[in-house]
Amino acid sequence: MSLFSVRPFFKAFFALIVIGVVSGCVGRPAENASIRAITPSEAVSINDRAIHDPINLIPKKDDRLTILALSGGGADGAYGVGVLNGWTKTGTRPEFDIVTGVSTGALMSVMAFLGPQYDDLLKMLYLWPGDSDIFRDKGVAGFFSDSIYDNTPLKRLIEKHVTPKLVEEVAREHREGRRLYVATTNLDSSELVVWDMGLLANGGADGRADKVQLFQKILRASAAIPVLFPPVYIKPRRGVQLRQAHVDGGVKAPVLISDFLFERPTKHRDLYIIINGPLTLENAFAAVEPNLRSIAAASVGSLTSELTHQAVYRGYVRAQNTGTSFNLTAIPDDIPILEDPLKFDDEHRKRIYQSGFDEIQKPKFWWKKPPTIKVFDQVARR
Repeated sequence: MSLFSVRPFFKAFFALIVIGVVSGCVGRPAENASIRAITPSEAVSINDRAIHDPINLIPKKDDRLTILALSGGGADGAYGVGVLNGWTKTGTRPEFDIVTGVSTGALMSVMAFLGPQYDDLLKMLYLWPGDSDIFRDKGVAGFFSDSIYDNTPLKRLIEKHVTPKLVEEVAREHREGRRLYVATTNLDSSELVVWDMGLLANGGADGRADKVQLFQKILRASAAIPVLFPPVYIKPRRGVQLRQAHVDGGVKAPVLISDFLFERPTKHRDLYIIINGPLTLENAFAAVEPNLRSIAAASVGSLTSELTHQAVYRGYVRAQNTGTSFNLTAIPDDIPILEDPLKFDDEHRKRIYQSGFDEIQKPKFWWKKPPTIKVFDQVARR
C-alpha cells in the first residue's frame, strides 16, 4: 500500500486522537504555567464579564442587534459564501453588528463583517484556490514534525489579501461600535480564545506594534487543524516573550455563539447561523468499509457532527432565552458529503456555492429551529 493511499486514514486517525484528548493536552513544553494559560490582551474573557469590553457599551444606532455566526467546514465554506453573495442580491442583507467566525469561517467573517463590497473577493478565495494553494504534503517527514502538511501557501494567501488597508477598515468599523470575533484554541492551556479583532485592528489593549501580522496569524491559527497543520505561535501580550500554541477554534467550538454576544440591551435581536457543512443526522451516501481508514474517517465525522449539533442547539436556547430571532442554514441533505473536507473539489464547491446563492433568494430560506430540536426535546423531557 502506498503512502498516498494510507494518508487519509492517518489524517482521520490523528484528528480523532487530538480531538479526543485535547482537553488534557499541552501544545509544547513551556517554563511558565501562568503565561501558558494567560488570556491574550486582545481576547474576550467570556467567563468574566467584568473584564472584557461589554457589548452593552457599544453605541447603538437603532434598537436592533444583528448577529452573524459562521462555522468551520474547510472547502465547504463555499456554501456560506454563496449564501452571503445571494443575500446581497436580494437587497435584504443587513449590516451585521456582530460577526463571529471559526476555522474557515474566520477568514470569511472578516469579509462578511466589512460588507458586500468584498463579495467578489470572497467568492474568488473559496472557488478558485486548489489544494496546492492552501497546503503542501510533507511526505514521510510530516509524521516526524509538528504537522503532516505545510500550510505556507495559506499563510501567503492570507498575507496577500488581509492587507493593512483591510485591517484599518476593520478598525474603523470597531470604532463605530461593531464587533468582529474569531476563535482559536490555545493548546498550551486547552482553552477557547475569542479574539476581538476590531480591538486588535486598533492597536490592541496594550499598543501592539505588529497588529497586521498578528491579525493574519490569528486567522491562520483558527484554520490550523491540529496535526494536519502546524500550530501558530502567538505572544499573548506585549512584552511577553513566551509564545502560546494556537490551533483551530473548531476543536472547542464548531461555531461561536456565546452568552456575551447577547448582553447589549435592545428591543430586537436577530441571530443568523451559517453552517458550512450538513446537519443531517444520517450520512448514507457512502457505506463504511470494514477497514481502519473508513472506520476512523466515519468516527471523526460523527464526532464533529455531534459537536456541531450541540453548539447549534445551545445557540437556539440562548436565542429563546433572550428573545432573539433564530435563523439557521446548512448545506442541504441531498448534497453528498465529501469524505475529505480538505479536498478542494471544484465541482463540489461550485455546487454548494450555487445552492446557497439560489436558495436564500427563495421564501422561507432560514430554519427557525434546529433540525435536531425534537431529539434534544426528548432528552430534556426525560
